[in-house]
Amino acid sequence: MSDAVVIGGGLAGSSLAIRLANLGWNTVLLDRQNFPRHKACGEFLSPETRNMFRELGVDHQLEALRPGRISKTRLIFRHGGVVEADLEEPAWGLSRYAMDSIMLKAAEEAGVRVQTGTAVSSIVSEHNGFRIGSRHDGSSEVLHSRTVYAAWGAHPRTDLIRKTQAVSDKGKHAYIGLKAHFIGLKLEQTVELFFIHGGYVGISPVENGRANVAALLPLDRIRGKGSSVSELLLSAAAENRQLADRLSGGVLLPDTQVSAAPVYLSAKPNAWSIIPQVGDAGAMIPPLFGDGMSAALRSAKICALYGDRFLHGKISMDEWEDAYRSAMHKEYAAILRWGHLLQTLGSMPVVPRLWTAGTKLFPHLAKLMVQATRLNGKTPMS
Repeated sequence: MSDAVVIGGGLAGSSLAIRLANLGWNTVLLDRQNFPRHKACGEFLSPETRNMFRELGVDHQLEALRPGRISKTRLIFRHGGVVEADLEEPAWGLSRYAMDSIMLKAAEEAGVRVQTGTAVSSIVSEHNGFRIGSRHDGSSEVLHSRTVYAAWGAHPRTDLIRKTQAVSDKGKHAYIGLKAHFIGLKLEQTVELFFIHGGYVGISPVENGRANVAALLPLDRIRGKGSSVSELLLSAAAENRQLADRLSGGVLLPDTQVSAAPVYLSAKPNAWSIIPQVGDAGAMIPPLFGDGMSAALRSAKICALYGDRFLHGKISMDEWEDAYRSAMHKEYAAILRWGHLLQTLGSMPVVPRLWTAGTKLFPHLAKLMVQATRLNGKTPMS
């Protein structure tokens, strides 16, 4: 029997597995996909991620990939107004294709048993832990573990957890997430966010001189406007002239195109189903904030701290659930409210004009807006 099984090999899952293994626990990491792979993601690593990468021992490996350097945020509204704000510390732009492979290798080096191409089919609670059913290369396998962790992304696995505890999508606004890399775009040390009606498109530098173009678009507005990432980006650019001008000089790299739908932004953290949830499974941070990967790393750190205490017999499962729910609410509840508010305001016809004028009169407002979208920087028990 293992001590921990982590389901999902993205940033949250791999960092959680590394932490648990470093704490001395026999850890298994499962992911249904094979790596490396592209993922629909803004690929923006906020300054808050750097310390956590150092804690995980991967900062030098990631820096060796020569990530794009980002020192400024620029918002471009449909009416043409622009708001800029400097970041207090430089951020990185780094593709998930490169970064996730580094993280999985680091997990293996920490002693984690990493098994990709493995689909989890069941999670059943037992007297002394959990039974996990999976399929790999056409064969079934059953694992037994004292603890299990959900790092399976933003789509609730209602096939694996009790439906009464799953997050309901009824009444939520559905989006599609898109991502592709471009060459030929003039790059600055800036992440640019172009607003369209109900969504936005972001452009930022990543490694090798490429630009990552990522979008979050309302599903109900893009139906019938294309079936490929390139077609949908062109449709979005029709709503923002500056975005159309910006993309006109670039060449999309076809093998980097990825989409994900439906995507639902979290109204509140969903920290626990029958097992603890980390990363997007626990809280889907609005991509507008550019703090999603920091949120994934922080939720994994918090969960590992409580998981370690449970495995040592210092707290019960119920105490773990209560403490983790409370910590996630404290960490993410306010930022999720801000995210929905700013996204709604950015798509209104009048507010962006007032926003643009206000930041010209009071430049410090732009800096305050950036600070409002950052996590609080305090981890329980650290």
